[in-house]
Amino acid sequence: MGGAPSKDANDAAAPVASATSDAIEPTVASAVVPEVAQEEKPEAKTSTTTPDVANDAASTVGVEAATSAMADVAISVPDAVDAAASAGAVRDPSGEKFSITTAINYANGAPHMGHAYESVSTDVLARYHRAYGRDVWFQTGSDEHGQKIAEAAEEKGMAPLEFVDGHVAAFEALNKQLDVTNDIYNRTTSEVHKEACHELFRRSRDNGDIYLDTYEGWYNVREETFVTESEAQASDYKDPVSGKDLKKMKEESYFFKQSRYQTQLIDHIKKNPEFIQPMSRRNEILARLENDELRDLSVSRTTFDWGIPVPDAPKHVMYVWFDALTNYLTGTGWPDENAAKKDMWPVSVHIIGKDIIWFHCVIWPCMLWSAGLPLPKTVFGHGFVTAEDGQKMSKSIGNVVDPVQVLKKFSSDTFRYYIMRCGIYGSDVPFSEPSMTAIHNADLADVLGNLVHRVTNLCKKNCNGVVPDCAAEKVFDVDALRTQSEAAMARFGIQQACELAIGAAKDTNKYLTDAAPWAVKGEGAEERKAVIIRSTIEAVYIAMHFLQPYIPQASEVVFNKLGMAPVKIWQLKQFGENVPVGTSIAIGDVLFAKFEAEKIEAKKKAPAPKPVPANAPVDVSRLNLVVGTVLSVKRHPDAESLYVEEIDLGEDAPRQVVSGLVKHLTEEEFTGARVVCVSNMKPSKMRGVESAAMVLCGTNAEGKTELVIPPTGTANGAKITVEGFIGDADDVLNPRKKVFETVSVDFTVSAEGVALFKDVPFAAAEGPCTLPTIRDGIIK
Repeated sequence: MGGAPSKDANDAAAPVASATSDAIEPTVASAVVPEVAQEEKPEAKTSTTTPDVANDAASTVGVEAATSAMADVAISVPDAVDAAASAGAVRDPSGEKFSITTAINYANGAPHMGHAYESVSTDVLARYHRAYGRDVWFQTGSDEHGQKIAEAAEEKGMAPLEFVDGHVAAFEALNKQLDVTNDIYNRTTSEVHKEACHELFRRSRDNGDIYLDTYEGWYNVREETFVTESEAQASDYKDPVSGKDLKKMKEESYFFKQSRYQTQLIDHIKKNPEFIQPMSRRNEILARLENDELRDLSVSRTTFDWGIPVPDAPKHVMYVWFDALTNYLTGTGWPDENAAKKDMWPVSVHIIGKDIIWFHCVIWPCMLWSAGLPLPKTVFGHGFVTAEDGQKMSKSIGNVVDPVQVLKKFSSDTFRYYIMRCGIYGSDVPFSEPSMTAIHNADLADVLGNLVHRVTNLCKKNCNGVVPDCAAEKVFDVDALRTQSEAAMARFGIQQACELAIGAAKDTNKYLTDAAPWAVKGEGAEERKAVIIRSTIEAVYIAMHFLQPYIPQASEVVFNKLGMAPVKIWQLKQFGENVPVGTSIAIGDVLFAKFEAEKIEAKKKAPAPKPVPANAPVDVSRLNLVVGTVLSVKRHPDAESLYVEEIDLGEDAPRQVVSGLVKHLTEEEFTGARVVCVSNMKPSKMRGVESAAMVLCGTNAEGKTELVIPPTGTANGAKITVEGFIGDADDVLNPRKKVFETVSVDFTVSAEGVALFKDVPFAAAEGPCTLPTIRDGIIK
């Protein structure tokens, strides 16, 4: 899409499209309803290290945690949503409509990250509102006319339609790869779109807003924009991006009386704060309208013919933006009074890139008023996808990321989750594959995948793979999750809603770890295990309803594992009322496999171990004691008494550890356990399998063995220390020095079950390390 000329070539206020041909900038979709004013935050680089899973942002029991990132955001929520959220009410959305659009793709090149970002974000909004229970209509499409396309096709020796057909196919293929669920794909070369454009033009003309005159001035072909004399002079009469000469033009043109709507538009923006979002975009448009005169707009061309002919003036073709913007009406069947989706206009929201906000918030409203049509409720201008360092992606810089190539390495779910999770919607979003890998491993593999695996395995082992007939405990607040998610989505807070959803999974993991069904013994143990299992099955089922807009493929897999299709979000009930007793639960494949870190590169970059001072004390400070979570457990291939575990120690990748615990813990009991490890042991092979750490356990006189447990709330990677023993841990313990063997002689378990070194507790900031039942034992 290009910019629009004003009638006078010397007018400084002529609108200009800000997109450049080699800049990767997200197009936008129009999302429905919410009255929102969201201020743009300063850009921030996305961390390329694995997030702290234990302490990561959101919890479903407190909206403050999930919305803290929006502290500087001005918000206006619709009264109905605001009231429902305040009262905790569950609203039946039957009859509510949500219509949303993306900006249509300009079919002169291959899809880029901006297209992928806009398509996914719009799809997440559409999926959420469908999942909640609303009637959703989701439009996207392609902008296929204009001088730039005509010239590009000629250079390729192709007809314009043949040229755009290839690019349209690529856009549709990318949408399919990304699991985008648009209801219609509008092409501006279609006959129905031509009819809609003709009708809109006629209505404007009949209203006295179209007149014939002559335009004379400079023209930028690449941007399809008329350029003022002052702008042309400032750029030395060249396109500032391509360096090509601007064209001097004089031609007959139809003009649109945009100027007559300036006061009306300013009033509308002021009276309807939700009309332009985020707030920074609204302020930008208002400032321009209040300080500059809005001039009439040239809306036809005669120097080329690749466009929609002007009604009753066949030598004129419509200005590309007059053509392109009308697609939003075409998608609802307008002007057909009998169209099935006519009631989807006005749309709830146009989702667009911030570079085309002027065209959608100034030119488009004036066109609609001129034709006697209502305006869209909201126009939301999102930010750009940038390189990891915050620079704009540009071919000239060489930092462009191709989404098609990214999707060859990562699943659609991983891409969707990451691009929505890693930045406030409305701000620019830095992209990097290392960061996406880290978030995949932390949230999708470690949190969600591990949770689903643990819950389904526990059900199989303890309940024969069916939902037990017992009560269920409240793992998190369903009503709070629902109302907080509604409030976030009303603000277009896609990231915040994502944090709430993954927060429910984190809460469930914590509940399961604290309840520890694998450690429940004695009278009533089986009944207690059943309650825990039913509670976690319910929790996973509920949480997946809120995660499905982000990870639709995995959500379908989980619902199949749980033997229950999703209901509408508003229909979700309390714990124990969603998944019926007796429902079969399947284990199946691992939901998300972890991506291995680049171990070779890590070794290349790792500094050489520091030499240990000759006078270093031989005490517990020499050991690097670290908190971790056991992610997976399997039997050693060649040793019946050994397990091989993957343990998350808060590093870029889990550690593989071999432990002789087969006689003391089942695989189910060990999986998901919180542990304390000696992480600076020199890696060694145990019966042919490498072990890169040691798990600490306690043993009593009867030979009973249990894990040393870190205090509740301690993050993976947290250090365990012993008060009074201060010093630097060895980078790697030298096996010949037998430091561990010497120090561990003084490891004991107190009469209260606390792990000690020389009668001083092993501790983190949250408290001491303990053992479940062992008293007066030793640690080894």
